Amino acid sequence: MNTVIKYKQFICVVFAGLMALFQAKAENAVSKADSIMLKFFDSSEYFDQYIDEYFATVYIKGGNDVVNKNFLYHFAPDFLYMEREVFLEALVEKHYRAPYFYSSNIKALSNTRAGTGNIEERLMQFLQINIYNPRLINNEIRLPEKDGAFRYYRFEYLSETDTLGYKVHQIAVAPKILSKQLISGIYYIVDGLNTVIRADFTGKREFARFRITTDYYSPGDNFPLPSRVEISFSTDILGNKTENHYSAFFDYTEIVYHKTESTEKQTYNLSSYFGKEADSAFVITDDAYWEKHRPVPLTAEESAQTAEQRHTDSISQHRNLFRKFNNIAKGIFVPRRFKYYNSQIKYSGIINPLELSYSKLDGLVYWQQFSYLKTFANGHELQFSPSVGLLFQRSQAYFRTPVRWLFQPRRFGEFYFNFENRNQTYGYKTVEMLNEALSQDSISFEDLNLDYFNHFKMSMETKFEIANGLIMRGGANIDRYIPVKKDDVTETPLESSEKAGNVEDLVNDEYRTFSPMLGLEWTPGQYYRIEGKNKRYIGSRFPTVNVEFAWSAKILDSKSDFSKLEIDIQQKIQTGLMSSFQYFVGAGWFLNTGSTYFSNFNRFRKHNFPQSWGDPIGGVFHLLGGQWYDASQEYVQAHIMYDYPCTVLSPFRRVTKDIVKERVYLSQLYTPSRTNYSELGCGVGNFAGNIAVFVSFRHFHYESIGVKFAFELVK
Repeated sequence: MNTVIKYKQFICVVFAGLMALFQAKAENAVSKADSIMLKFFDSSEYFDQYIDEYFATVYIKGGNDVVNKNFLYHFAPDFLYMEREVFLEALVEKHYRAPYFYSSNIKALSNTRAGTGNIEERLMQFLQINIYNPRLINNEIRLPEKDGAFRYYRFEYLSETDTLGYKVHQIAVAPKILSKQLISGIYYIVDGLNTVIRADFTGKREFARFRITTDYYSPGDNFPLPSRVEISFSTDILGNKTENHYSAFFDYTEIVYHKTESTEKQTYNLSSYFGKEADSAFVITDDAYWEKHRPVPLTAEESAQTAEQRHTDSISQHRNLFRKFNNIAKGIFVPRRFKYYNSQIKYSGIINPLELSYSKLDGLVYWQQFSYLKTFANGHELQFSPSVGLLFQRSQAYFRTPVRWLFQPRRFGEFYFNFENRNQTYGYKTVEMLNEALSQDSISFEDLNLDYFNHFKMSMETKFEIANGLIMRGGANIDRYIPVKKDDVTETPLESSEKAGNVEDLVNDEYRTFSPMLGLEWTPGQYYRIEGKNKRYIGSRFPTVNVEFAWSAKILDSKSDFSKLEIDIQQKIQTGLMSSFQYFVGAGWFLNTGSTYFSNFNRFRKHNFPQSWGDPIGGVFHLLGGQWYDASQEYVQAHIMYDYPCTVLSPFRRVTKDIVKERVYLSQLYTPSRTNYSELGCGVGNFAGNIAVFVSFRHFHYESIGVKFAFELVK
């Protein structure tokens, strides 16, 4: 018996010793990895500023392979990039300017099959990686960095190798939580220099899994820039799987290293440092041309695939007819984008479930969008972008028909025309008399059996940039208010009263309003770039201020007499790598009011299809009934949105792993009829869409709760 007990004790001691040994080794590996990564993070701050600017020619080869497909493959929307099998070569001119401005100009493509969408919209973004700067893909992916690295990542020491005479540490990087914002992979860090000689990591973006392997130059020429990048995408949806693989080789023509002192004058023009360009006239099929520019020869398989593509393209006219029919069929169910010479066409698809959205007030909303953009040789643009939306719960339809003519592209000189219908409304004087009558006769407003006025608006506006960031606007609006016909019902108490005549005249007359308008928009310190002949704003550290003044003119049967002033200020502030704070504060007043008028504000109204702040949920009220927008002649509103990485829901990451952003919304309103109205909301979102829950309060007392969701894929 004693022998058995001693044997068991011996086994326990040995097991405990082995566990302690393994734990010590693991802790040593972890602590060693953490120590090396801390040194790397410290050096990153230096090497991030090591190069001020570079110019390079990038040779790219690769393509798409269809692994599995079924009948749904033919209806895959463009944003999935599930193209037919293709192999291509491309030459791209890249320009980088510190701290993170890139320009990519596609100079040549080897065939007409590929187009430029996949290269422009996916590949180029991954080629703009700076391993020493955590910005990646418009801040959608978070690389390890000094601040917060150990909060989101764990590091493990794998091995040590000798590469080109340097001792290289292999450090495994793994996310601590399941998130599409985080990557996993291996960093190859040079001992002593604390620089990366190779990085191999994987992740997920939108519907595709990606892998990026980058080799960097060692100390010497072109250090520490990338020399070669291997990029792979894999998309697997509903039994349809495609794989993309590209190889990119960098040839640097000029490198400008960081200067300790700079006398360069501050400029807001970043034209040479940002953007991407492509043209349809650069397709080159000449073998001699590509043979001259290839840094590495094609493999036997790539050469055979290139020859087969050219042979197939020359004889497959019937296949082209099938593709045209397929494009038409796809346009019924999914959004489509076309380019034809200097014209671009976008269409949302007739039967497209991604065009649905929902809110408590409107219920399900289904909308259709079409856009035609014609670009002329002198930089002028003509754009027509009609849209229509169906609000099922309210049994209403809304439409817009905007036309934009850009006649001075370098100064934002444009003419804008739009005809639309807005929310049903009522006149302010009408409300005053109705309230007086209702208070004396003890009759509710609903006893009138009226649905207010249908509101149709025609807008004409011209704007022009006076100075950088300062834009003046001027135009006129023509509004028509048509009373909605009453149903044939029993006479109401109000209709039989003495005041029925006056009230009925007010609510049944048709009104027209003609109102000229002047506006000014100012953003100090506005950065911009020149794309061809066009000027594009790309952000500022300062807020944008808007002032708009309108007044009535009694022409064209206009019966109203008023003037109106609206002002607002808004700004987006980046508070961290993946977080931002946005605010909007505005106010409006009707002044010098005379005869009956309609208190329809331009910047305070119900948005049936809100698309503000790059998020179709933020920046508006969601639980405020439409009747309250026109019930007062003045308002003050404020909206706040805080956007941050998904952290609150981290305990549920297996369910919420695809959520990229969490948001908090706060909105506040003052009007004489709603003196203290608040909305508080929280939501989540990613590339596919956004959903949020809102709660409204009146005088800080609970009033209602509602949900809002909208898809983003088709935008």
